[in-house]
Amino acid sequence: MEDRLQKANDGAYNNLLIVALTLLAVYLVVSGFSKSKKQTYLDTAGTDTNTQQAQALRDAMNRSGVGMLMSVDGTDVDLIFQTAQQIKDYSAVADSYRVLYGSELTLDLQSELSRTDLQKFYDIIYKRGSNPTVPTTPTGGTSSNYTKQVKAKQTVNLRVFDKPQNILRQAKAGEVIGTYDGEADLTVTGKKERFVIVKTPHWFDFLYDVKVYVHKGSVTIS
Repeated sequence: MEDRLQKANDGAYNNLLIVALTLLAVYLVVSGFSKSKKQTYLDTAGTDTNTQQAQALRDAMNRSGVGMLMSVDGTDVDLIFQTAQQIKDYSAVADSYRVLYGSELTLDLQSELSRTDLQKFYDIIYKRGSNPTVPTTPTGGTSSNYTKQVKAKQTVNLRVFDKPQNILRQAKAGEVIGTYDGEADLTVTGKKERFVIVKTPHWFDFLYDVKVYVHKGSVTIS
């Protein structure tokens, strides 16, 4: 009986050891991949514009260079605006920032900037076109529609302005989404369709607006 218990204990111990070693191996592989990816970004920082812009934004928000002091070491707002003027692909800059610093650029900007400055940052990017494949200025539409309300006729996706393939949230039928701000032809689901650009209160902080795309056939403008 004692031999059986001993064998059972030994077997359980061996199984736990195998599981622990497997988890350690997975961790080392993932960690090594993350480090190598980060090193790749650092190696190309001298020539990659997106990485340079990500670093500039981080320097502006974390002036001491010490991550733990980011919330107390001041923010160089002018540098952030200067960098925003140069950004052509915000999504790529955000990807570089995530790899380099392990945090989300959008969330850090929200934390470091006032609502007014954050809105100005987005306005600068949108004006220049943060994604070359997305028209960020109104194309067509009726000038008399500006400032009119846009209401959902049915459940409709609110698509991220600088990356319309992504959905911010859904609006339900009858919901007033926001105010009209132009129109654009986009290819999102494989065919070109007409979308309305809408200024809508930010879902997380209703004290400032963001721009979204909504399918024109799914809304009314009045």
